[in-house]
Amino acid sequence: MRSLLLCGFLIALPTALRAQDVEISTTSLRTPVEQVGGQKASFVAMPIPLSNPAIGSGLGVAALAIYQPQGSVRPWTSGAGGLYTDSKSWGAVVFQKAYLGGDKYRVAAGAGTGVFNVDFFGIGSDAGSDGRSIALEQKVSGAVVEVLSHLGTNVHVGLRYRYIKMDSTFDTASLFPNLQLPQIQLQSQVSQLGLAGEFDTRNSEYFPQSGLYANAQWLVSADALGSDFDYPRFTGAVNGYHSVNDKTVLAWRGSVCRAGENGPFYDLCNYGQSNDLRGYTAGQYRDHAMFAVQAEVRRKIHGRFGAVAFVGVGEVANEFSKMNPKDLLPAAGVGARFEASTKYHVNLSIDYAVGDGSSALYFYVGEAF
Repeated sequence: MRSLLLCGFLIALPTALRAQDVEISTTSLRTPVEQVGGQKASFVAMPIPLSNPAIGSGLGVAALAIYQPQGSVRPWTSGAGGLYTDSKSWGAVVFQKAYLGGDKYRVAAGAGTGVFNVDFFGIGSDAGSDGRSIALEQKVSGAVVEVLSHLGTNVHVGLRYRYIKMDSTFDTASLFPNLQLPQIQLQSQVSQLGLAGEFDTRNSEYFPQSGLYANAQWLVSADALGSDFDYPRFTGAVNGYHSVNDKTVLAWRGSVCRAGENGPFYDLCNYGQSNDLRGYTAGQYRDHAMFAVQAEVRRKIHGRFGAVAFVGVGEVANEFSKMNPKDLLPAAGVGARFEASTKYHVNLSIDYAVGDGSSALYFYVGEAF
């Protein structure tokens, strides 16, 4: 389970909980519920250990209902999730993913709330490398709604709305004057609307062995939408999958982020969040521009067990033109996999990753990307 961090928890959890039907895992409970569209719907509830350098160690819980209504070419997912860690951080979220009109329309929505006790390192690559931080408590609630329409072969485009309400407090900022935050950013809200799109040629949504998946969102935050800030934000990523043989898959990912100059600290580009990259404390390196690239070898070892090895690199800066090869942030790691769902080929995953002077252990459902 990835990106259960800060406000990103509210946006990323519907994607992170993409495990559809954990059938045999010793930590899962699977119960048929009703007949829908000629197929049995399933209910899945499973606890998931959490270990994350930003919010600590603890436990997450995912509860999913998977069903395929009559006429739908893809299974729908409804669900809820929550977490609690030893930093006294907690969060809860509900979400829905649906495919309408024979996949002509794709609808995704989620909402959640939580309290996250994290470290704030400042803004910029130098601030992250300096390593000094202050304790920050963030009470956050938010929602996201995305509606995409089929435009052409493998392409869906549409609108995305995103809302974040943030209440941040800290007691030790006076120790580090360079980490002071504008008062308006401590208690504020962001309301964004914009364009979104997907290009998808993967042979499988949950265990791709070939094809491409690309997505992009360009959102505008404005007073007219009820936001306290006026700024644009762009995010985009491309994933590629190549089958080497029947047991080995090479996967790669490239992503970019650009947040406007008036964006609040909590909605800048956070390195190490949303699958980019493992091995760093999300938020230690944050700025208005970011890129990350990574590659991963996925190998079936024996039966339902597998392993992965990955490397990556990226950078943050105030602008893309100000990025410097000397400031690159590398990462590498290895992981173990257990195929909990043979029907959907969904893995339970454990990764250990090392960054530039940092390391982290991750537990999650599915793949990193």
